[in-house]
Amino acid sequence: MRSKIIFSVLVACMLIMAGCGNKAATDTVTDTVKDETVVTPQNDADDPGKDKATENNTSSDEAPLNGTDNASTVTDDPEALDKLPPYEYPGPELFYYVVYQYLVDELSAHYEAADVSIPIVEELYLDEDDKSDIKMYGEYWLLNYELDGDTLNCVSGGSYPGCLHIECDSEGNCRVTSFDIVADGSDYTPSAKKIFGDHYDDFVKLNSDQEKREEIRAQIIANYVAANNLNITCYKDYGWDPVTLPEENIDNFYSKLN
Repeated sequence: MRSKIIFSVLVACMLIMAGCGNKAATDTVTDTVKDETVVTPQNDADDPGKDKATENNTSSDEAPLNGTDNASTVTDDPEALDKLPPYEYPGPELFYYVVYQYLVDELSAHYEAADVSIPIVEELYLDEDDKSDIKMYGEYWLLNYELDGDTLNCVSGGSYPGCLHIECDSEGNCRVTSFDIVADGSDYTPSAKKIFGDHYDDFVKLNSDQEKREEIRAQIIANYVAANNLNITCYKDYGWDPVTLPEENIDNFYSKLN
């Protein structure tokens, strides 16, 4: 099934009214996203049509998805694109660097260019029994921002819950080999149960915890700002008040959030 995620800032405002104002709306995505590039260094799951910001299932083997329709706020202007450095995971864990870089590279291609694309990674469960196929289950987002003064305005993005398949060799080099993404619409619950298996109930809880998601989102942005020495103090979703960024915690990000 082919579908596409589009974040419409106005529609998203109507879809998500909880937490600190995360409002990503989606159309569709595919069954599996695949990538062979080596990189080295919200919501009731039983009724996804009501509050979920993701209705998706996508593949990089297919033609690129169209971008968002906020052409007025997202630009291909080279000067605008030079405003901010691209996002790179700033922490010391090389494994997570691979995961974050994959999400940015793979998912940002489905949207109009913005000043910066920043992922949200909510890890649910990591199965490391087979190093040639490490399975990382979770809720994954990509949100795109335009810089306005000292504020990052979110202009597009979407949610991609599912399972990343990661291969690591004996030297510690890792790559994402594929991405199983929960389907949209009436296929949402069956596909989520198939992908998450025994972890489905935990996924439902994770998916519905907007407050925790916003905490992770704010910390990821704060760490990006600190790593690049940027004069940015907050982020903002359309129709919501700006959210002040917390102090950076680059060196212990995962130990504090887990």
